[in-house]
Amino acid sequence: MRPTLRRIWLTATVALAAAGLCFAPAAAQEFFAGKTVTLVVGYQAGSLYDANARFVARHLVRFIPGNPTLIVRNMPGAGTLTAANTVANLAPKDGTTIALVARGMSIEPLLGGQGVRFEPLALNWIGSTSQEVSVIAVRTDTGVRTLDDVKTREVAVAGPAPGTDGVTFPTALNNLLGTKFKVVTGYRSGAEMTLAVERREVDGRGSWSWASFRNDGMAMLKRGELTLLVQMATAKSPEIPQVPLVMDYAKTEEQRQVLELLLAGQAMAWPIFAPAEVPQERVALLRKSYLAMLGDPETLADAKRLGVDIAPVPGEEIAAMLKRIYATPPAVIDKVRELAGRK
Repeated sequence: MRPTLRRIWLTATVALAAAGLCFAPAAAQEFFAGKTVTLVVGYQAGSLYDANARFVARHLVRFIPGNPTLIVRNMPGAGTLTAANTVANLAPKDGTTIALVARGMSIEPLLGGQGVRFEPLALNWIGSTSQEVSVIAVRTDTGVRTLDDVKTREVAVAGPAPGTDGVTFPTALNNLLGTKFKVVTGYRSGAEMTLAVERREVDGRGSWSWASFRNDGMAMLKRGELTLLVQMATAKSPEIPQVPLVMDYAKTEEQRQVLELLLAGQAMAWPIFAPAEVPQERVALLRKSYLAMLGDPETLADAKRLGVDIAPVPGEEIAAMLKRIYATPPAVIDKVRELAGRK
């Protein structure tokens, strides 16, 4: 869907969501009265995911009928796999517990991830505040200026854990394009990875969300301390048109298919889901509440103040996209697993 058409469609969708709250089934509206809704976020406090979760919680509570209490619970571990498994399997299945997880977690089962105990196609996706572009950035003092330079020398980049973009992206580029990224894992948050770059413990970051980079990387870029090597997305951010798009490095149709699958998570930057067993009328209510929140003037003003991007991705759109992704031919999936270092 072209950007302009998508904006028109989203505007209409958000308006319909706001209107639709008045006509939600009475049982669903009454259910949340007096309840506490918990938003579990798979990263520690202070992370960008945590900031997104707290932004959502602060405003979503105003739109869920019944005036429930909404709290955020941090559950870091295994690149948000701990949170995803817990909410999908152990949390209440009534709509009172939802989760915000890493965007790559939705395709982790497709890549053969270890320890996954959920089925993405069965989960009830509520939505995402926006899509995302990530960049791979390195310190300027390394002398590395382009992605081609990484084909001639080893470049150490920080990453959280397998299943996260910071590990999957550089590993895939090594196998697909012949780069020589060395991924250093174990970092618990973006702040830890940025600090590792500043301390010269690593040369750069294997994936840096542009929304995060604007907050904690832009000052280093303006001082000439960082070089942006590539945009990891299927379309460029208009804010950095001079930075190459990874899709431009694809030389074959197979390479394009592989990259498109790996980058699928970028289309849902901050995905929230509810367990598969939640009654559908409550799922519909949460989805409508979420979209109505993202079209609210007070929410948008707060987002502007905090630097939170708002380009709503409805839960239905996430579900449809995942359905297409999981229909990818097995041969392509096998190739993606191989290139992502999963075989």
